[in-house]
Amino acid sequence: MNVELNILADGGVMLVCDEPLPSIVRRVEYFKEQRLFLLIYNEPDHEGELTHYEVPEKMSGRIEKSPSVIIYSLFPDREPIGYKVSLIKVGI
Repeated sequence: MNVELNILADGGVMLVCDEPLPSIVRRVEYFKEQRLFLLIYNEPDHEGELTHYEVPEKMSGRIEKSPSVIIYSLFPDREPIGYKVSLIKVGI
């Protein structure tokens, strides 16, 4: 799975996934020191998934100001889905 980060014109944060996620995301945790995201899924069968996308330093300030993130998932045979979840900041 590839994940892209976008900062929207209104300052919002969007994560775009190029394939369906294993479950609906309940929240996203952002680890400030490592500049990484952890996706926490709604179903207990799926533990959190650490993304392999390290946030560029110049974008980290915008992310730390955002209270939420839009998750946007692409599907090969259906329309994409998008929804907003809480963005929890972890670390100093």
